[in-house]
Amino acid sequence: MNTDKVPDTKLKGIKLIVADLDGTLLKSDKSLDDNIKDVISGQDYKFTIASGRSMVLVKKFISELDINSPYITNNGAEIYQNDACVKQYSIPDEEVRFILNLVQEFNLECHANAENCIYTMGKIDLILPFRKRFEGVLPIVDNASINAVCANTINKIMCIDKELNKIEKFAKKINLYCGHVHCERAEGNAFVIVNRQASKGKALKNLIELLHISSEKVIVFGDNYNDVSMFEAVKYSVCMENADKDVKDKATFICKSNDMNGVSDFIQKYINPGWR
Repeated sequence: MNTDKVPDTKLKGIKLIVADLDGTLLKSDKSLDDNIKDVISGQDYKFTIASGRSMVLVKKFISELDINSPYITNNGAEIYQNDACVKQYSIPDEEVRFILNLVQEFNLECHANAENCIYTMGKIDLILPFRKRFEGVLPIVDNASINAVCANTINKIMCIDKELNKIEKFAKKINLYCGHVHCERAEGNAFVIVNRQASKGKALKNLIELLHISSEKVIVFGDNYNDVSMFEAVKYSVCMENADKDVKDKATFICKSNDMNGVSDFIQKYINPGWR
């Protein structure tokens, strides 16, 4: 770990800690950081989650960590308080249709998130790990038609391909021709499309307004490209050791990897009062 990117002293006055899930608060086997519940228990700050996952895949961690604050889902397209959606940005129907036609043109793997259903289009190979997260949680419609998908309100579309150059060209087209959405790299070769008003960073700004907390008193943890907008929204950001160098370079600090319980280790050492 780069010891040049850790705090010199305890960070005082933190009122809110926000953590990504996959690759950050979750280890590679998708289990929670071993120590996080004990480390955040009984502290003066609030703790919450900002994830690219849908609410149905986030709420079990919200429950397990006894989180009462609002939390961010679907890459910033939604903010929830308990099970109630307090802010939502969906993708306009005409742009969903344009995007899915382009998905077929580029022959990408894709899944689209509706509120109560998941749709996949084309082959299921690289998208399979993401699809599996929804098995037994939401109905999944494979090989869906464009008309079937467009009959629902869509909050997020994920596309993936083994050729990064190809999917980057796809993303450029989306960002050029769609005025109400943006397409950004999430993790690996997976790209996520959400409403232009939605990003983790924009959602975080809305969340801290809801909580009446200054961005100067917020610290965020993340590991991937879709977390960078959060890094830019608040005073302190912490990137996981397991992240790409380009992401690490955007953060204020670097902590141990997700598999080494990096989030709880950093909080215990540099935020919680007492032991360091």
